[in-house]
Amino acid sequence: MKTNKLSFINLLPPRGEVGRGAIWLFLELVVISVVAWVVIDPAVVNLYYRSLPMMYDADQLLHAKTKPKTDADESVINMTEERQMQFLRQLESMEGVESAYIYNRNGTVIGENSPSYHTVSNEKDTIWITEVCFASNARFFETYGLRPMPGSPSAEELSKIMKKGKPDKAVLTRKAALTLFGTDDVVGRHFQHYGQPDTGRPMEWIDATVMGVVEDFRLSLARDIRTIIFFPYTNFLTDADVVIRLKKGIHPGRFVEEHGQELISKGDTEFCRISKLMTFKDYIKQSELREGNTQEVNRSLMLALFFLVNLSLAIIGTVWLQAKRRTEECGVRRAFGATRPRLLLGFLSEGALMATVAVIIGCIIYLNYAYSGLEYNEGSNITHFGLEHFETMYNTSHYENPTDQTWPDHFWPHFLIVSGIVYLIILCTVLIGTAIPAIKIINTKITDAIREE
Repeated sequence: MKTNKLSFINLLPPRGEVGRGAIWLFLELVVISVVAWVVIDPAVVNLYYRSLPMMYDADQLLHAKTKPKTDADESVINMTEERQMQFLRQLESMEGVESAYIYNRNGTVIGENSPSYHTVSNEKDTIWITEVCFASNARFFETYGLRPMPGSPSAEELSKIMKKGKPDKAVLTRKAALTLFGTDDVVGRHFQHYGQPDTGRPMEWIDATVMGVVEDFRLSLARDIRTIIFFPYTNFLTDADVVIRLKKGIHPGRFVEEHGQELISKGDTEFCRISKLMTFKDYIKQSELREGNTQEVNRSLMLALFFLVNLSLAIIGTVWLQAKRRTEECGVRRAFGATRPRLLLGFLSEGALMATVAVIIGCIIYLNYAYSGLEYNEGSNITHFGLEHFETMYNTSHYENPTDQTWPDHFWPHFLIVSGIVYLIILCTVLIGTAIPAIKIINTKITDAIREE
């Protein structure tokens, strides 16, 4: 047995060239791990946000754009409340339409990624909360399908309560209630906010009452803002947008195709007309495109895809060359009784070990770079409403409250999750790249394998 073992060792091919190849492959994997972090991070974060549900009933909604029927300047044309109600009644009279809501673009609107913030005080702290202003004389809550929390008035009741359009009443999302009061049972509780008591008056602190709380929802696809406060307004511009809720069971896309012209004719009045009609989901997509979010997401995904394809080709090519250099070694091992499954397992184990160590080193290198960016921000006192923002890791947040934060907004969860994804991608690529040539090599005839140079 001892003689055989020594003979086996003596028969092995020189390992200098194979060893140098393994070192180069290992260094290549370390560099790829660092690059993979930079490329894959934006794609992972963007895909994560787009996988989250909107959390309100957007499936039954249409979006319409109106234009005034006049030659005067659109910015000074007012739609009276009577005209607005007439316009909405005409739309709601059409078969299949359940309700409609008309609004002007004053600040943040649902479906767009352009948040504005409002200063709110709970007598202990002063915080900023994302503000949504809604037309107080329209059916805002029921049209969007926002769901009131238990103990809060229904959507229809909230629309009636908020109809006067005064800044002394507000509605909160559940996360806004938790941020402001520490509980979601806040109907009837009082707070202060910094705003205008009436048009034309200077800004001041206003006492306000919480009239209702609705379940959390997302304003847009690009972020996870859910800490929202609703205030009413009474500005009636003729150039407005309309959200239309269809009755349950009606498909919005088919409705636009089959009854779109009829709905447009219903919205044709003596003072305005519908100029554009689409499903609300298409409206969200257009908003994302207009704000540049779609281009950014597509760019990150295409870059990640391009990187993965080239990563696969590079690793498979390098591993193939490295494995082919070991053809003679495999032939010798098989001649001494090594089985094909055992040889394949050996190849895969070596590849997995090399990939694991390389990714760990690559992630440590990137960690040093990313954490140095975080320390720089902290040292420069760069904070955004209590949040620490690091420039070296991809993030779409800017001024969100702590209740809006998810794992991309926290350094260590962000780093560990993306590192795990990078590891799985590189590990799978290395294993596939190793298995393809390894299977071919171990199936080569022993005599042919030993003669391989």
